[in-house]
Amino acid sequence: MAKTPNRVLWPALIAVATIPRLLGAFFLPNAFGDAYVYIRDIGVWSTKISTGNFHLTDLFGFWLPLYQLVAALLNVVIKNGFYSGKIVSAMFGAGACLFVYAITQRLTQNQRAAWLMFLLIALNPLHIFYSASAMTDVPNAFFVMAALYFVLDRRWMVAAIFGALAGLTRVESWMLILLIPLIQFVWERRVSLGSIVVQLISPAFWFYISWKVTGNWLACFQQREQYRQWLLTQNPDIARFSLINVLRDTGAVLVSAEAAVLLACIVAAWFWFKNARRLWKRSDISESEQLVLAPVLFFAAFLALLLVAYLAHQQPIIFPRYGLILFSLGLPVLAWVYFWARKHQPQLARRLLITAVILLTLDVSIQMALTVGTLRQIAVQRAVADYLRTEFDPRSEARIFCDEGTVRVMSGIAENKFVTSSDAPRNLPDFIDFLKRSNVKYMVIAAQPGSTPSNQLPQLVSGESIQPFWLIFNSKVAFLPTDIWIYQMSEARP
Repeated sequence: MAKTPNRVLWPALIAVATIPRLLGAFFLPNAFGDAYVYIRDIGVWSTKISTGNFHLTDLFGFWLPLYQLVAALLNVVIKNGFYSGKIVSAMFGAGACLFVYAITQRLTQNQRAAWLMFLLIALNPLHIFYSASAMTDVPNAFFVMAALYFVLDRRWMVAAIFGALAGLTRVESWMLILLIPLIQFVWERRVSLGSIVVQLISPAFWFYISWKVTGNWLACFQQREQYRQWLLTQNPDIARFSLINVLRDTGAVLVSAEAAVLLACIVAAWFWFKNARRLWKRSDISESEQLVLAPVLFFAAFLALLLVAYLAHQQPIIFPRYGLILFSLGLPVLAWVYFWARKHQPQLARRLLITAVILLTLDVSIQMALTVGTLRQIAVQRAVADYLRTEFDPRSEARIFCDEGTVRVMSGIAENKFVTSSDAPRNLPDFIDFLKRSNVKYMVIAAQPGSTPSNQLPQLVSGESIQPFWLIFNSKVAFLPTDIWIYQMSEARP
């Protein structure tokens, strides 16, 4: 296949990757409630930066700070924290697509394969959706893909710099501190100490910030553990393994990482395991067979960390977005496996191609359905949040009971105006007394296992008014069923 001139190729790649993500940033909602917390931080930081009141200690929080800081710097110019966060994520998402192209080209030396893998991620519904959300998953994947690309070029210091940037975006990327030197040792029988030092800057910086703010260098991790304990307490159904939960979480990984990609990485890992001695001695081995070790190890490390965290209940729920980094890392391996099979076992290659096409088509169909269903769920949450913002007077002494975290952040109402099941007694008489003492005016009710009203007042979950709770608003959707009610608390019907 004739090579496309770079003056045409790269503008085309950039346009295909960027346009749907920027459109998504402006026209799609955020995919998860956490995005609104990021947006709040972006707005606060950009205000402090523009007024000259920003300090390093402002970076401390529940999450690592790099993504929010980049978005805050952009927000100083465009002055819209909502879109700043989404635009930055969209641009990182487009960049991740470009690295998929470049890494596939490096592994296979085939432009057609690189184009195909690029299109699979550039037009992937879930990747576009989460690229358009103000969250760290896609920006982190960009830095990890950049590190992998420079590992393949054996530019260890540049790879370490991107590894350090990933380590300032999400904690799981700290594993690159060991992973990049390991690959260098296998390939070159040496390790660059400078590249290790560069990557150590990320955790050292974060430990310093935590100590400077709280006096405890592990404060961030203690906050995360407290949140995990609270989450398990409020949602006892995820505090233990059950068949339905395991099937749901397994499905989330299979759909987002895509089954064909997972299978290809297993095949490549088996190839490396079976030929480990020959590959270690670098005898009778092609360059591509040597190079594929890097993406396989990156993929295996992130998958192993996710599974260990899940089995140890450190990550009790697997959301679809967690598989996107596996999808990005595994696409070049998928192309490599096909070309390796075509060279060594042509008949197997045909079956692999047919299987991959079927699985990819099935996964994309499921992703489209999940994306549409998620958009409808978000529309329900948005309708409830809009109603609260319109009807609730934030200057009053009244408060709102709401266990729906996404609704709370979407409403824009101050967090101290809400109470939740974690604040309230479990038994019904004490619960109702608590609501009265807390001056609760509105109750937002959804069917949630850890929610006290869901357990103690099942009538409310079916939309039935019972004194002193009077139904005043309902928003629901049938596909991926979501049903949320707002009740006004009053002795007489309002």
